[in-house]
Amino acid sequence: MQDDALEIEVGDVQQLEGLRLIDIRTADEVAVAPMLGDVEHIPMDQLVNTPAVLAPEDATVLVCAAGVRSTMAAKWFRKRGVHSVYSLIGGQPAWNEFVSAQAG
Repeated sequence: MQDDALEIEVGDVQQLEGLRLIDIRTADEVAVAPMLGDVEHIPMDQLVNTPAVLAPEDATVLVCAAGVRSTMAAKWFRKRGVHSVYSLIGGQPAWNEFVSAQAG
């Protein structure tokens, strides 16, 4: 993973110290397909309306259904000085597959 990379592979997530993993999908999407593990849920519209929720120094990975919305949100935050924010490649399905594989 490059330091300036916007997107991050699921296997590289563990390299980030003090990581916050935030699911930015809607409540309806989360109800249908919840994420596994320790994940915060802050819908994208709420997140961008309260940008102070992300501290510039905190490593944050945003997750959506496939990576499109999380990439848009990560770009939005980076333009506002939050440089340690990333979009998870593959979104929620990639994360759940990774967590399930780790659990054995």
